[in-house]
Amino acid sequence: MSQSHQTIEPWLRGIIRCPQCKGEVTDVAASGGTEVAELRCDTCHLAYPVEGGVPVLLVDLARRTDG
Repeated sequence: MSQSHQTIEPWLRGIIRCPQCKGEVTDVAASGGTEVAELRCDTCHLAYPVEGGVPVLLVDLARRTDG
């Protein structure tokens, strides 16, 4: 697997939850690619960035989404 791809390991993806509401998050691919750009929580309308395949699950760094 290439280091340049931002993929999340399947075992890790299975346990990731939104740190604010503990709800499930969904993968959002970067435009024009298959890499995961962010993880989005539709319950609290936050999107968490994925940097180098590592989810940054900090509420302070999350982006508000239109709900």
